[in-house]
Amino acid sequence: MIREAGYGPKLVREFNELNILRFIKNDGPISRAELAKRYKLSKAAVSEIIGNLLELGYIHEIGMGSSTKLGGRKPILLEFNPHSGYAIGVEIKRDHARVALSDLNAKIHNIDYFSYKPGTSLKDIVHQVFGYIDDFLKIKWVKNARPIGIGVAIPGLVNYKNGKIQESDTLKSWVGFPLKKSFEDRYQIETIVENDVKAISLGEFHFGAGKSVRDMVYLWIGDGVGAGIIIHGELLRGVSASAGEVGYYDVGFMIREKGYCQLLYDGHKNFGDILSEKVLLEGAKRGLQGNFQGQLDETKLSVDYILEEAHNNNPLALELVKEYGFLVGVICINLINTLNPELVVIGGQSIAYDPLILKIIKDQIKQDILRTPSRIVKVKRAKLKEDAAIIGAVALVLEDLFYNQKLNISKYREVFRN
Repeated sequence: MIREAGYGPKLVREFNELNILRFIKNDGPISRAELAKRYKLSKAAVSEIIGNLLELGYIHEIGMGSSTKLGGRKPILLEFNPHSGYAIGVEIKRDHARVALSDLNAKIHNIDYFSYKPGTSLKDIVHQVFGYIDDFLKIKWVKNARPIGIGVAIPGLVNYKNGKIQESDTLKSWVGFPLKKSFEDRYQIETIVENDVKAISLGEFHFGAGKSVRDMVYLWIGDGVGAGIIIHGELLRGVSASAGEVGYYDVGFMIREKGYCQLLYDGHKNFGDILSEKVLLEGAKRGLQGNFQGQLDETKLSVDYILEEAHNNNPLALELVKEYGFLVGVICINLINTLNPELVVIGGQSIAYDPLILKIIKDQIKQDILRTPSRIVKVKRAKLKEDAAIIGAVALVLEDLFYNQKLNISKYREVFRN
């Protein structure tokens, strides 16, 4: 196909080489003969490509496969070498950061954590991150491996192209800081900066609950709410990178005027305001002052305590959890009816992984008027949990080279052919 388009033999060879490397990585181990059959290439062409990849250390031979039904020599199987390169993942939050070293299969080999006071300048945080990355680069296998890139997951509305936060309600002093440029100036390694929820959605899609689907919505809940949207295997960012900002959905007439969610609702304008741990605790206090007096110990109030009491059928705790799950369910219904995904993944803070919350969300979705999409869609808990943002940051790096539907030949040349 690319020969017919007029491309030269060098580009054709690189195209085939990257295709084969990706296949060995994502679907190996596999034999040379199977690769030749799959890509309709001559055995000589495949042998040349495999020879190059073996010499460069990106794949290795792991032993014999099974013979065909007709017998004959057992084929030698080829496997990807995940230590041929590395990625750095960085998670920056309001009061802490984590830095991780990953191989090319997104396996975390080293991870470090440090905390700081809210309001600390992003410049100071980044300089601390540099120290941890410098230590990672001294590790023995890393010295012989190629850097694929650095991924940074951070809250706020992020301009993916220039690597800056362009808008944030809670981190205003970080807006406009040149994150991408800072890392690239320091390490001369391509750096990808992305909103943390979008990064997590990529991580779940490639390495978590979404591995078997093409269309998925990841919904982060906890202290706020946000979504990451995967359509036909690609992250949807939108024209202004604001796709998935579901926290700005208006709470609507039913909640504002009809008396739904009487414990949680207190004049909130949007879902991002009402779906927070703070509001959940405030709702508990309202219940204790109203019709649910004495049903929870106010000195013990926490999200985990409320969830525990809900499982013990405490009326106030149950009502709080039902209201919270109802609100999340409303967001899910809007996303399902708009995007018609195959899968909705619920993740975030501890409340997201509670089975009772998930059941309430699923029950709410089943009650939707538009029945066909609600019957087909699957709703699952996220798999990555506490490592979600770090693996998401790594996924930002690996996605462009190994998972994107469009082969990035220029990136391949830069990383693997230099």
